[in-house]
Amino acid sequence: MNLLNAMKLDPLAGGQVVAGAKGLDREIAWVQVVDHPDIDTWVDAGHLLLSTGYNWPRKGRKAAAIVERLAAKGVCGVVMAVPHFVDHFPRESLEAATRLGFPLIEVPWDVPFSAITQSVLRALLDTQAEALRRSERIHRELTEAAVAADGLQEVATVLGSVLGRDVAIVSAEGVDLAGFAADGVPPAGWYERLKARGALRAIDAGTRAVRWRPRPSRLTTTVPGVVGQAVRIRHEIAGYVLVADGAEPATELDLRAIEQAGTVAALQLSHQRALAMQEARMGFALVASLIEGSFDEKPGSFERAALMGWERQRRYRLATVLLDEPNPLTSEGFARREVLASQIRAELARLAEPVLMSLVSNQIHLLLPEKVRPESLWANLAHGRSAMGISELHRGVAGMRAAGLEVEQIVPHLLPGRVQGFDEILFPRVLAGDAAARATFVARVFEPLEGRKGSPLMDTAIALAEEGFHLERAAQRLEVHISTLRSRLARLSEATSLDMATVEGRFRLQVAVRLWMLEQA
Repeated sequence: MNLLNAMKLDPLAGGQVVAGAKGLDREIAWVQVVDHPDIDTWVDAGHLLLSTGYNWPRKGRKAAAIVERLAAKGVCGVVMAVPHFVDHFPRESLEAATRLGFPLIEVPWDVPFSAITQSVLRALLDTQAEALRRSERIHRELTEAAVAADGLQEVATVLGSVLGRDVAIVSAEGVDLAGFAADGVPPAGWYERLKARGALRAIDAGTRAVRWRPRPSRLTTTVPGVVGQAVRIRHEIAGYVLVADGAEPATELDLRAIEQAGTVAALQLSHQRALAMQEARMGFALVASLIEGSFDEKPGSFERAALMGWERQRRYRLATVLLDEPNPLTSEGFARREVLASQIRAELARLAEPVLMSLVSNQIHLLLPEKVRPESLWANLAHGRSAMGISELHRGVAGMRAAGLEVEQIVPHLLPGRVQGFDEILFPRVLAGDAAARATFVARVFEPLEGRKGSPLMDTAIALAEEGFHLERAAQRLEVHISTLRSRLARLSEATSLDMATVEGRFRLQVAVRLWMLEQA
């Protein structure tokens, strides 16, 4: 508890800070009542000194010197009862206290020192008890996060919720790995700011949490600080745990929690690395490189891909199995993933199809040729509550990357135990406000119509949507015969793959038109 908070307690609330208010953030460790000529020999750092002023120097150099000696010992402040032995602190004491930022407080003589001592010490004990409870909770929950291996997101969530602060865990290169937003707004830009200001070097050099607070700028009224802890695997820095350090600075207990989170994050990253090395040795690099867009398009690479069963001219769907397992996987989760992967290999062998598979954490990626129906494959697997997301059909290197992006978008929306295709999930995502889904949906509808005003089918789509599919009004607006409009409507259905004879097809076209027009605004 600091002196500022102590001044809010009843016995001290009637006191007045007469000098050194800048030092009210000093932490109180004990309350000491001393009226002795050698007063500074009876107090230690963190003591709040209570005095009647009986032995306080009345004026001159001695009145300033006593303040200087007390401040040098780390005393957090002096409370003097007035008026009795003295009316006020001497002027020289006030000047020295103001210069040193050393709080001097005057309280009415009738306020008992016993009441001040009892109140402050009780608050100190309550604060220490709460700190112990909080320390135990932090240690327990971070330890559970480490043992359960629930991933870096769990570490960020535990740390952020316990401290009540924004948390970001980033890689050594600045890639966001996990985060927690105490106020609902995800933290962003910390790594870049720390790197630009040279603060990362201080974090790299330290073994403990480092507090960084930039110099105030004339361009900003508030400049948030950050506490950073390097995440080390052996002697290598693998990432950083970054925590907001705002108006209420992080306490010593907070700093220790951040350091412990750094250790837990190191264990998680080390675990992930071990899994990645195992997966690389198992030969999944081809599929991973295709769907991630890192395939090296050289003749030798295509020859090796062909030997493994992938053909450039063949059309494939990317099927991604999302396991009902935490990420990163536990050793038990890793074993269960291997069991499901073995089932998939056996089923593809039964179908006489090559196994084009990649295992990444709690996901299994499969490139399935066009003739292999994902639903049939899924029905023959003991998948439990795992889910499968399916891309559209694609071919070639660019197509495999497109399939990867499609599945990446739908994985967060998969329902346990179900097979769901990209097209099935696309429109619900559009209605839910997913920006990527909206862009894809609008492009799918209007690219076949040349996607601009002035083309007959595009103008027809706009007119029909805005006139509520009232054919006569739409024909008048387009200045065409209604038979011409009916002909266009049939072509529109064919081009957009939307059945204009159904309410669902018309509704989708109306949504697409409205989204397209918003983009043009």
